[in-house]
Amino acid sequence: MVAQPLTDREYQVLRLICFGLGNKEIALELCITVKTVEYHVANVLGKLGAANRTQAVLAALEQGLVDTGNLREQKGPEDGKD
Repeated sequence: MVAQPLTDREYQVLRLICFGLGNKEIALELCITVKTVEYHVANVLGKLGAANRTQAVLAALEQGLVDTGNLREQKGPEDGKD
């Protein structure tokens, strides 16, 4: 399990990482600065014991923090915007 629970914002950032978004894209999606995204990503990695974003996604899947069905079925933030 997660040693420390993720905040709502950290969970939002983690979910967007799972969709493959980079820091700039996450910042635009959440209307925050890239520096703030970097802060949240660092917290997520630390709380999940992950060395990088890929490990964070794997840890999130293993711990049930994100639903694989939702990742497949739901559209990402940019889907459907032409």
